[in-house]
Amino acid sequence: MASTPTTEHHPDMDYAQHNATYAGFLAMVKWGIIASAIIVVSLYCFIEAHQPVLGTLLLLALPVGAVALFVMRSRSAD
Repeated sequence: MASTPTTEHHPDMDYAQHNATYAGFLAMVKWGIIASAIIVVSLYCFIEAHQPVLGTLLLLALPVGAVALFVMRSRSAD
């Protein structure tokens, strides 16, 4: 008779915390890629497209967006 594999968790491990940490890591990677893409587009605006105003606005959108995201996430947690 074949035995069915069982998933056993070690009792000392906090799997909920591990999953939360991994979800946070994935969120940081996602937002890092988005921020890098915005930086690349703004550098293109500065160097090749000769649109310094648009490049400046894109670069200013990064910290403003980060603060807005932080505020919205903290309000939704309440």
